[in-house]
Amino acid sequence: MSGPVAGLRVVEIADELGQYAGKLLADMGADVVKIEPPEGSEARRVGPFVNDEPGPNRSLNFWYHNTNKRSAVLDLEGSESDRETARALLARADVFLEALPPGRAAALGLGYDTLAAANPRLIHCALTPFGQDGPWAHYRVTDLVALAAGGPMNMNGYDPEDAPGAPPIHGKGDQAYNTGAHFAAMGILTALLGRDAGGEGQYIDCSMHEALSSATEVGLPHWLYTKTNIIRQTGRHAATVRTEPWIHRARDGKDVLVFNIGRSNESWGKLKRWMQSHGFGANFDEERFDDPMNRMAARGTPEAKEIFAEVSSFVGTLDAEEVYRGSQACGLPWGTVRSPDEAVDDPHLHDRGHFVATTGEGLDGEALMPGAPYVLTASPWELRRPAPKLGEHTEEVLAELRGLTPE
Repeated sequence: MSGPVAGLRVVEIADELGQYAGKLLADMGADVVKIEPPEGSEARRVGPFVNDEPGPNRSLNFWYHNTNKRSAVLDLEGSESDRETARALLARADVFLEALPPGRAAALGLGYDTLAAANPRLIHCALTPFGQDGPWAHYRVTDLVALAAGGPMNMNGYDPEDAPGAPPIHGKGDQAYNTGAHFAAMGILTALLGRDAGGEGQYIDCSMHEALSSATEVGLPHWLYTKTNIIRQTGRHAATVRTEPWIHRARDGKDVLVFNIGRSNESWGKLKRWMQSHGFGANFDEERFDDPMNRMAARGTPEAKEIFAEVSSFVGTLDAEEVYRGSQACGLPWGTVRSPDEAVDDPHLHDRGHFVATTGEGLDGEALMPGAPYVLTASPWELRRPAPKLGEHTEEVLAELRGLTPE
């Protein structure tokens, strides 16, 4: 096995909440055994599915979130023998990652005090919606509810002219679940460093709610420091005042996001000359545009309004790719708004080998999915195996526990 945490033994009991933390560890080389009930993880019932046919081994969402793991079926709810097997696995493990309801692990005989007595070096990370205690500890959530209660959803929405009266918008892509999982993975890695220094494991109470409340960007700081609420805006940062639009339509019908106009005199000079070569921004040579504070968005200046209006007209005369390449040549962080198929076809991602091929039940050939989120030179990310079929490694894991070969 390769990877920066190769040799690390992890036992995972997690569905949509928590499974990404296990994936991050598995993709970094850990041996992650995913314990599932006989009917399989709830995450196996999340679509889309291969050929739109549901099945425990056909969820594309599950495939991505469970690469490099092994699946072992244990009936923890109905079998004391299986619970004892889980305890035996955890007695040999480095990390126990679970996303069970508060108190449920202890009720199954898998509480930290019980496990640590047999394995003092164990790191037990319990990821829950609201933490192990407090008035909301046993509240139920989904990714949508978590984003709402944690605060990030208040940041996402539209300008009144784009969608009058629009409510906050749900950011897709399991953002809440995966934010909690990221914090869980960071907590586990930090605890491993602590164990290396002190020799003991520890318990990690990881709350998705608190993780999300730490990731509200400008919303929470504005309220804490100025007692002002932010305004939702289309395709740009929420702010305390309405700012100039950043999304503009190019000639070919594609959208371009423009950002950071006017802050740098160097990039402003290049942008001005580029636009003027196409017949736009003739008045930008006037002295009033020389001050960066006059040019920047959200300052309420007439110069900023003029600049963004002229930029919008300028973008409308070029194809999106021309705008993207030209703005980057000016040193400006502009980009096209890409559809999923355009992202998959991105030559930059392909040149870096970002996408990897996987296989699975019902698939004729291979399918692409995102690969390494980081590139390590000494211990590279590796797709060692696709997501496991339900119970695929049960006998293998039990044989290892008994000190036997699978045969």
